[in-house]
Amino acid sequence: MTKAHVPPQAAGNRDRVVSANVRLADRVLGHGRAAQGGMWFYSLCSDCNSMAGVHYDAAYADFSNAVLARVNLQQRLYLPPVRLAPARVARSILIGMFATSPHLRVMFRELAEDLLNRRDRITMPDGASLRLAICLDRHTRLAGMYNAVRVIEHTQHYDVFSEVYFRLLAWTLTPSGRGSAHHAGQSVVDGQGWAVVDHWLQYGEDRTAADLRSLCRAPLPAVLHPLNGHDRDEWLEFMSDKVTAILEGQIPS
Repeated sequence: MTKAHVPPQAAGNRDRVVSANVRLADRVLGHGRAAQGGMWFYSLCSDCNSMAGVHYDAAYADFSNAVLARVNLQQRLYLPPVRLAPARVARSILIGMFATSPHLRVMFRELAEDLLNRRDRITMPDGASLRLAICLDRHTRLAGMYNAVRVIEHTQHYDVFSEVYFRLLAWTLTPSGRGSAHHAGQSVVDGQGWAVVDHWLQYGEDRTAADLRSLCRAPLPAVLHPLNGHDRDEWLEFMSDKVTAILEGQIPS
């Protein structure tokens, strides 16, 4: 396994960014030693890591930097007039998400093979959806499979197969929940109005200048991680110390 930075280093995920592993010991969450150098896991083989770096990560960095240049931090909803390569951006972040958990390669084997083989058009598997929002916070988070339920004040749930919060973009790979209601109330991602961007994978890699305003049906919400607020004590968190890898960090001012 090689060191996979998620998001790509070219998007600012390098050098001074400080991160630490979240650890579960005796049912108590804590952090390991913090270190500079960005958000990364030793979790992709050199071939997959190189493929993402050569073909997709520059497009992701261009998109992230363009959004950063166009965003007015005083707003609450965003749809900046930026252009991007939608398929390349989506493939970059999905390959990064596969780096957060080896279980995804088993659950979504066909998607993994499509990404690996650079299939011309890719369809998201049933039961999973790629979601996008704006993240203004300098607090970062990178995690594999994770679940939380809010049990005080009102009922909500937050379920992800993978999540990437790194200013100015937040991504989740979420259960699509097609045709079923969740017993723990409304999904945080649905309630906040995150964009569904599954269709970005249907574009060809040669489409390099699509307008974000035509790719999203509504403005993107500005979000924080639901467990990064004053109400964190209202949530029950469910994870496995053998399955779930979590990094939390900070982007310097």
